[in-house]
Amino acid sequence: MVSPEHAGLLLMGFGVGFIVGLTGMGGATLMTPFLILVLGVRSSFAIGTDLVYASVTKILGAVIHWKQGTVDPRIVRTLAMGSLPAGIAGSLAVYAMGRVSPSADRYLRDAIGLTLLAVTAALALGGRWRRGKPPQWRSARRRDLATAGWGALIGAVVGFTSIGSGTLILPFLVWAYDVPAARLVGTDIVHAAILLAVTGAFFSGFGTVQWGVLPWLLAGSLPGVALGSRLAPRLPEKALRVILMAVLLVSAWKLIK
Repeated sequence: MVSPEHAGLLLMGFGVGFIVGLTGMGGATLMTPFLILVLGVRSSFAIGTDLVYASVTKILGAVIHWKQGTVDPRIVRTLAMGSLPAGIAGSLAVYAMGRVSPSADRYLRDAIGLTLLAVTAALALGGRWRRGKPPQWRSARRRDLATAGWGALIGAVVGFTSIGSGTLILPFLVWAYDVPAARLVGTDIVHAAILLAVTGAFFSGFGTVQWGVLPWLLAGSLPGVALGSRLAPRLPEKALRVILMAVLLVSAWKLIK
């Protein structure tokens, strides 16, 4: 018999998975604020739990893309050169804040809210970043430096908030690389799987992961993703984007206020 608490977790996981399937939005963008605002989980535990949750889902996708050959290992490696050290630094910062500052939870909630606003802005821009795409880089080295630098920036954000591993990386890849879209998506997912697994491992070591909720969230999210993915082609993309942006804005406001 499923308890009311576990039924709620299943429903929550299903809802997040359903929205992910409909929109392609990363689960972290939705799961972290849901854990904080709906379940009342402390921010550091919500971040750690979401990193582990998201790493499982990303790893599954990464395996599929790797087998399909829709991954550029060189781009993954270049991104990871910046994102992994920065992601670890962000994770350590969360741990250190929790030990020295009684206001750590408030600061983390603000950081998560601001990151949600950045994600909302990225959604609002849509594909407009393509218009400013450089026809070519003067040197591959400059592009590699820009890629590692962007990876470092987003890696720090992910380590500190759990949000942005895909939503804020993919637009940069589309802007910087003349690579087929499917290959960029696969590259983004493989990189995210590595980044989330590493940062999630640190939070696990800190003891800030609520392991008891993870199986229920995952059990609910998988059928949610499947149903959302099936319905996505039949629903208007612009309407979905507006609804998702509204959800993110409300979540950001509740976190920051």
